[in-house]
Amino acid sequence: MCSRRRARVLIVIVVASALATAALSGSVAADPSVSVDRDGDTVTVANGTSQVVSGTADAPVGTEIVVRVRSASETEPVFLKSASGVVTENGTWAVAFDFESQRAGDTFALTARFENGTAETEVDGAVVACGEDCAERPPSGTPTPIPEQTPTATRTAGPSAPVAFGENVFLVESGTVAAIPITFDGAGRKEAADEAVVVLGNESESNYELEAVVSDDDGDGQAVLYVDTALAGRSEETLSTSGGDSVRVESETSLESMLGPAEYDVSLYAGGERAGEADDVGSLVIQAATTRAAATSTPSTHAERESGTNGIGLGPLALSGVVSGAFLVGGAALAAVLLKD
Repeated sequence: MCSRRRARVLIVIVVASALATAALSGSVAADPSVSVDRDGDTVTVANGTSQVVSGTADAPVGTEIVVRVRSASETEPVFLKSASGVVTENGTWAVAFDFESQRAGDTFALTARFENGTAETEVDGAVVACGEDCAERPPSGTPTPIPEQTPTATRTAGPSAPVAFGENVFLVESGTVAAIPITFDGAGRKEAADEAVVVLGNESESNYELEAVVSDDDGDGQAVLYVDTALAGRSEETLSTSGGDSVRVESETSLESMLGPAEYDVSLYAGGERAGEADDVGSLVIQAATTRAAATSTPSTHAERESGTNGIGLGPLALSGVVSGAFLVGGAALAAVLLKD
């Protein structure tokens, strides 16, 4: 009798150990990653249309890859381009940019990231002269799909611009508030407050457009414009500013529902009126809101809630395994037979 009890105890210990090892190994997943195809340490593109940037990603098929290209060093005029692609069945992705307006020798920094921000990589890039074989269409063998339309290139403000955005891509989830930082030339002056016109969207392209004037009332040379994407087009409280500054809405498209996920142009003009060419431009990227499901479990007794066990020293997974009496450990089957007294 004693030997049988010892055998049962030994079997339970072996089973519990095997299950713990299997559970731990099964919970370890590869970290998501994204990479960019390049020659050496640099991505090279020609100063032509349909210049393809591609790479690979350790992510499920259909995962969106957001790619941003920003001018670097002394490149003039400065520029900012953004596009997005998706991960294909063989783990590749690709986007196409128009570099026709850039010059050979221009340099840039390229960032590729998952839309949810779980992985990101940055590489240096350079523009070379477009030769005879500089394609107007993506070359054959390019990973697909490439978006049919990529966002137009945006230009960042030069060093002498009277007003400028603190950054040029504003990424938020649908229904949340976007913060758009603005800097004004002449910080600390005691004259009348500096002003800048902000234009968000384009009614002919995105069915939404807002024009407002932001005032640096406290004269500190900066302001933050807050855009409530849940109230846009449906409330007088769409916009607000950082403390000490103010904003007034000149015009806004009326909407029947919340501002949808999309990329909206944002333009900035010095002064209190929208005139001439914009001093700086950027993009407000609104992404679909993510939902997170929380898994819950309800232990049957107070002791189980406290210890996480089922009264015999095993968790629910181990107990179910003991009842079934069969386990797979390292490819070999371990059968446990509990003998009756």
